[in-house]
Amino acid sequence: MATIDCTLNALKVPGFSGYTPPFGTKITGSITPRDANNNVLAPFGFQRPKTVTETSTTTQIQAHSVFEIVAGGITLTLGNAAFTGCRVAVINSANSDATVKSASSPSMSITARAHESVHFEWVNGMWVVVNERAEFVDMIAYALDLGGRAHQESKKTVDQRIQTGIATIINRGVIAGITVEKSTTALRNISVLAGKFFMNGMESVCPAFPNSALVPDNYGNVTRYCYAYLYFNSGSIRFACTPLDGLVPDNGMALYRFSVPAGNSYQNDPYLNAVTMTDVRRVEAAYPVQFNSVAYVSVALPFNLLDAEYTVQLEILDYKGGYNQWPIIHADNKAANGFNLKAEGTLDAVRVRWTVFKPTL
Repeated sequence: MATIDCTLNALKVPGFSGYTPPFGTKITGSITPRDANNNVLAPFGFQRPKTVTETSTTTQIQAHSVFEIVAGGITLTLGNAAFTGCRVAVINSANSDATVKSASSPSMSITARAHESVHFEWVNGMWVVVNERAEFVDMIAYALDLGGRAHQESKKTVDQRIQTGIATIINRGVIAGITVEKSTTALRNISVLAGKFFMNGMESVCPAFPNSALVPDNYGNVTRYCYAYLYFNSGSIRFACTPLDGLVPDNGMALYRFSVPAGNSYQNDPYLNAVTMTDVRRVEAAYPVQFNSVAYVSVALPFNLLDAEYTVQLEILDYKGGYNQWPIIHADNKAANGFNLKAEGTLDAVRVRWTVFKPTL
């Protein structure tokens, strides 16, 4: 049976002859260079595993120690520890079980399973098994729980607590006139009468455009829609009609919507008698002094909130019109899933960066 030295007998601090550590048997007098080297390396020796190749016992264990059993079927007997809380780890790297016993009373005998480890702590004059694996698993679970909560809170902050986007408020309308009529002389043509309107932050005069736009034929089997609209082209006002199911371009202003029935074409309805016209103009006769309706755009939040108790911060990025026409932009009709952005003034195409803050989630 082999004996493993787990004492700190050789430990002496070089150059401090009067220093006496409170453990081990000390070398008296001067120490040799070899002793000094052993002293320097001693802590590393206790940190690294002591290899156990046969049934062995230890001396008093005076520092935290690690033993690696590399031969199966052997027994390792642990001596008493020098202090309360001293830790020992026994790693069984062999392919079969080994036994760990204690020299203390009451005695202890533990099976060290192959390729597993057992951990001990010196408490009340005896070695007790410390379930570090369970503690480690609990620690990992706790850390994952904290990490999960942190990730959840971080995701809430990124996705919900702070949400941002860009919206454009279109502020265009008719001041007077500019009504659309079906032509009675040109196939499927429409005309617009003269009048005044506001667009791009300024008031403009629209001349009459007789027989200037064409409502498309609908050879399909369902009703389809198109829009008559005004727009600027190289500074000049133009009148046009969108294709079926087409949208009014960003630089245009819708005037009327046309409902074109299925199978409606120039052969069976040359003067658009079966086509329904709907006035979609925004008429503001008192422009720019007073508006009947304030220009707005609806904003849908990317992530719904619990309620409408949130703050909206706004920043104007771009607009059409003069700087002296600076509008009042504000959020209105707030709900958990979105809000309206309103612009009180005469500027047009006002691009706004909005940011929603909801700290309490």
